[in-house]
Amino acid sequence: MSPLPEGPPKGDPLMILYGVGVGPGDPELVTLKALRVLREADLLLEPLSAPGRTSVAGSVVRRHLEAPLHPLVFPMSGVPEERDEALKAQLATLAPLLEGVRSVALPVIGDAALYATVGSLFDVWRASRPDLELRLVPGLSAHSLAACSARSFLAMGEESFLVAPASAPFDRLTEALSGADAAALYKPSALRERLPELVRATGPWARTVRVHRAGLPEERTVSGPEAILPTEDYLSVLLLWRSPGRTF
Repeated sequence: MSPLPEGPPKGDPLMILYGVGVGPGDPELVTLKALRVLREADLLLEPLSAPGRTSVAGSVVRRHLEAPLHPLVFPMSGVPEERDEALKAQLATLAPLLEGVRSVALPVIGDAALYATVGSLFDVWRASRPDLELRLVPGLSAHSLAACSARSFLAMGEESFLVAPASAPFDRLTEALSGADAAALYKPSALRERLPELVRATGPWARTVRVHRAGLPEERTVSGPEAILPTEDYLSVLLLWRSPGRTF
């Protein structure tokens, strides 16, 4: 479909892959550009963590569009090689649907430029299609919505603000957090019993807030000592402030 492409041209790519950020889960937080790109794309994919499951990104898209979404499973084993091999096999299966297709869109939760599955897909796909071009459509990040839900500014003035995944090596997290005035820690569930240890080792923190499933109907917020207790909720964000911060 046209008139999809925007931005500086790179010649005439045979196919464009769009990574489209659709926000944390609230359908009202999807941008107009994201909806336009999704509506005009020739083929829509839906990122899944396992066969037969649903995705937050797919659920958001279905609230706005009736176009079919074709499942694409990103195994959550933590082994990049396994994920890449699974993607290669699925792309081969999708080959008949891709004939004559010029644009494919993958909606992703949050922002398309931050911890987004579309990066893994592009790397794998480009190996077999060197002409493939990637374009990203930004979306609202979970830490921004979490801060709004917590009625707080993330950082002000000259304060430094860190965004990090809790799945990173513990020593790297400790070093990075120790130098930050405020921080958003994604996937705190990855730390399991070491979450309180990390927070205490990098403190003191004047305020701690953890927001679970920001933007979804089951959203909930915990603060203080409860916020740094171990959690199994993958879709949670831990916010940390050195000073009480600006609340409203």
